[in-house]
Amino acid sequence: MTAVSRLVRRAFPGHNPLATFGDRIEGGVLALGVVVALLAVPVAGAVGSEIYATHVSRVGAEQKSRIQVDAVLAEAAPSMDGAVGSEALIETTEAVATWHLPGGLARKGVVRAPYGAEAGTTLRIWVDLSGEPTEPPMTNQGAAFNAIFSALLLWGLIAGAMALLYGLVRFACMRIRLRWWQLEWELTAPDWTGR
Repeated sequence: MTAVSRLVRRAFPGHNPLATFGDRIEGGVLALGVVVALLAVPVAGAVGSEIYATHVSRVGAEQKSRIQVDAVLAEAAPSMDGAVGSEALIETTEAVATWHLPGGLARKGVVRAPYGAEAGTTLRIWVDLSGEPTEPPMTNQGAAFNAIFSALLLWGLIAGAMALLYGLVRFACMRIRLRWWQLEWELTAPDWTGR
């Protein structure tokens, strides 16, 4: 018997004379969970598509509003020895640097630099139109990754919720079953054991 046929038998106990009311409830919840998980696929796809469309317009805006420039460290970056706790997990630290905008205007500010970088080290940084350091612009690949990740996460949450619901119903039905069996045994045991 394959896993699929076992799943179908569990979801649809049919006219099995040994199937209880609890088995039918479990089967109904299992069938509902599978249907909801399957219906969530196109919903997650639509959400992912919408996120991609939103991010693509952001990609265009960020690509136009951010440029890369060379920044020269005005002072040495702190060494790794000064890093504590979670700071040591990050490969860069803050350091003061100077850079020139395309129009020739000089700017000075705090940038991310490798630990221990010496004064005079040249780094490539991203700046916005006002010349302030900023994050790199989003790319089309980044937009696609975010959309796919969001769609898979949404589907996983829905499928996980259905699996949790089925698990809770199955647990509750099993507890009820065990209680009924215990009560039936308490009624039957004296006839069998003579006590």
